[in-house]
Amino acid sequence: MEVLDYHKLKIFKVVADVKSFSKASELLFLTQPTITQQIKKIENYLGITLFKRDKSGVYLTKEGERFYKYVEKILEDYQILEKEIISLKQKKNQTLFIGASSTIGEYLLPPILAKFLKGKDYIKTNLFIGNSKEVEEGVLSKTFYIGLIEDDINSSKFDRYKFFEDEIVLIASSKNPIPEEIEIKELEKHKIIFREKGSGTRNIVQKFLKIKNININPVMEIGSSKAIAKIVENTDLLGFVSKLIVEGQLKNGQIKPVRIKNLIIKRNFYYITQKNINLPQIDREFLLYLEKNTP
Repeated sequence: MEVLDYHKLKIFKVVADVKSFSKASELLFLTQPTITQQIKKIENYLGITLFKRDKSGVYLTKEGERFYKYVEKILEDYQILEKEIISLKQKKNQTLFIGASSTIGEYLLPPILAKFLKGKDYIKTNLFIGNSKEVEEGVLSKTFYIGLIEDDINSSKFDRYKFFEDEIVLIASSKNPIPEEIEIKELEKHKIIFREKGSGTRNIVQKFLKIKNININPVMEIGSSKAIAKIVENTDLLGFVSKLIVEGQLKNGQIKPVRIKNLIIKRNFYYITQKNINLPQIDREFLLYLEKNTP
């Protein structure tokens, strides 16, 4: 029993589009008798005549025109189905590799990543957390394709895109008698903790202080902003950290912000990739989600 399969419908559409059996045979790499035979099978199956012929070419009958509209939709849906199947195959056992500097990786990224991965059981995630310099090195070595950094870099090796604005604050213990606002020159009189060298937080703080001709020799260098906040809470030391990290402690009154007169330290968070690299599909999907869903 004859059926209206994809092959026959495709032949019908091409003949209708080019208005010629011979041209259709060339386009489809089939002989003209084969084209004619397949059209005849469709007509016999439907019990109608699809084409009329004259000296100028081949044209659809009224029944053929109506049939064409349905065939066009069926073939479009078939192509969409093929793409979906290919996409599903590609999605099997995919791994999303991301490198993130500590503030982003520990505080900003987790809820965003959790929402992105919801319902995507086929994705395995590998997240590296380090300082901005380590993340940049990871992107260059292709340990991961996407790097999320706190540092403002200018390098021809990377494509760089802003996705979030952060503020760095000076914090003190709630028991520290330091005023709520100080002159910038007073910073040199206080004992201050910095992040380690290579940290995006440290780099941006030093950049702002340098503009104001302020030089600080930190009494301590620590590779964790969370640890800095905890030490500050229990000592008379001060520290520069992202506001993201200490929102809870500020709200609970465990620490307090210290304003610096005429100085607000804001910075951008960026995602970086190697210059002109062709990213895997899952990486592209994540970056699109990141751009649309970052608070």
